Amino acid sequence: MDSYKSSSKFGVFLCAGAAVVLTASAAFAEFPERSVRITVGFGPGGGVDTITRAASDAISKALGQSVVVDNQPGAGGGLALTALLAKPADGYELAAAITTTVSFDPHTGDRAYNIDSFDYIGAFGVFPEAIVALPSKGWNDFSDIVAAAKAAPDGLNYASTTSLDRVIMATIAKQEGVTIKPVPTKGGAEAVAQTLGGHVDFAYSSGTYYAQAKAGDLAVMAGLGKEPVPGFESAPTLESLGYDISSVNMVVYVAPAGLSDETKTILVDAFKAAAESETVLEILAGRNMGSFILTGDEFEAQIRAQSAQFEAALK
Repeated sequence: MDSYKSSSKFGVFLCAGAAVVLTASAAFAEFPERSVRITVGFGPGGGVDTITRAASDAISKALGQSVVVDNQPGAGGGLALTALLAKPADGYELAAAITTTVSFDPHTGDRAYNIDSFDYIGAFGVFPEAIVALPSKGWNDFSDIVAAAKAAPDGLNYASTTSLDRVIMATIAKQEGVTIKPVPTKGGAEAVAQTLGGHVDFAYSSGTYYAQAKAGDLAVMAGLGKEPVPGFESAPTLESLGYDISSVNMVVYVAPAGLSDETKTILVDAFKAAAESETVLEILAGRNMGSFILTGDEFEAQIRAQSAQFEAALK
């Protein structure tokens, strides 16, 4: 009987010890052990989807695991980010959107997420957002648009495509004491068409204008980013003209907040390698988005600064 009890106790001890070993092994397992999923917040074939799928091979190679790309379009990328909130912060679930999905949208409506909801992995390229007008207007840059608005009894109007450009124009109009009225459009193509047809005084465009500007049919009045629009470096930025507002809109990759330092470092390094791959650089160039990349802490610092800027502009 005593022998049976001893054997039983020894067996329990062995099982408990094995459980501890297995638990410890799982706790210290190196990331990643399985595939990583990136959910794109826009539909298949668009810019964010195309860039993400092009980067997935390089990310997979750097991680040593497969990368699965899914799509969950809606709310300008917001649906995918909202869904990400329910995922564990273990590095295996990421989402792709654009900068303003995180930095701007939470300030304009009821969003389940905010700037603190995510860990920031990487951002690729910059959409060449700009203010454009017909060359026949005779304007050299955006300062001439402001002068024209001051001279016009009813101000000017412009083709608008997003709530973001309306906030930016309203901020400038208030600062300058002028009237600049938005004419809502269904997107970049319509905004460009309205401008080419002379139906509006100028337009905001995130990049659809580029071919027409290169052909000389449209003139770039100002870029909205921190740096001049690639290919139109002589055009000023809004910031260089004295306006404390900008839009650096990139393809961004985020994870649920709370990643371990080790996991975040591995992901950041993988996305950095992908951003520098020839395939991704070719696609960015083809979409006139340059080769600008941000990862990790630099990415987080910029998107937080932009969020604070938009929050102030909306007050």
